[in-house]
Amino acid sequence: MLKRIRKNNHKCRQAFTLVELIVVLVVLAILAAILVPALTGYIKKAKKERYEENAYYARVAAQSVMTEVYGLADGDASSASTDHGNNVNWDTGTEKKWGDKVLKLMDCGRGKENGEPYVLIVGVGNHKEGSGMTLAQKYTIYYVCYIEDEDAPAIFYINGEYFYKYPRKDGGTVMATYNGFRNSIVYKNANIPLQFYIISNRTGIGTDKSSFWTGSDKRSILSHCGGEYA
Repeated sequence: MLKRIRKNNHKCRQAFTLVELIVVLVVLAILAAILVPALTGYIKKAKKERYEENAYYARVAAQSVMTEVYGLADGDASSASTDHGNNVNWDTGTEKKWGDKVLKLMDCGRGKENGEPYVLIVGVGNHKEGSGMTLAQKYTIYYVCYIEDEDAPAIFYINGEYFYKYPRKDGGTVMATYNGFRNSIVYKNANIPLQFYIISNRTGIGTDKSSFWTGSDKRSILSHCGGEYA
């Protein structure tokens, strides 16, 4: 009787046959071929939605602060204009308080450890005399460049639409020179000369350098354009 029990236990401990293992591996391979692309697509979609949601909140926060500046008729901000519309830096200097307010509304602060975006730039109607912008337009957000972190894509909001392509390249110009203003939206019958406000710049490249905008350096805005989201 004891021998019979031992014999039965020995049968229970027998390993899978080679054929059974092959069948299991084939089934797993088929499941992986079906599930991995679907899972990858889901992850990509979730990331894209997160980037776009954060870019949207950045625009809303910036518009809220611009509305406050408009209401206060703040001299520093309203008079800060350049011929080409670049480099009014809210991340440095006396106007930093306004950039800090934008970040606070986004529930973040200065520095990577506090969630500051890698790049955040907003554009309103140019304040320079002769731009043709009304007072309200000078405080309306028409342009946003948002890069969440070092490895994230650049997202551009331009007069109601979002793009992952650099506005001056990749199949159509939506920003160009218009009536002598170097930075202008020329898109869908819109002719809007812009004044940029640099709120965040963690690239380590000065915003007055062309390499910040279109350089081959992987830190530049252009280097974050295109890719899988374009």
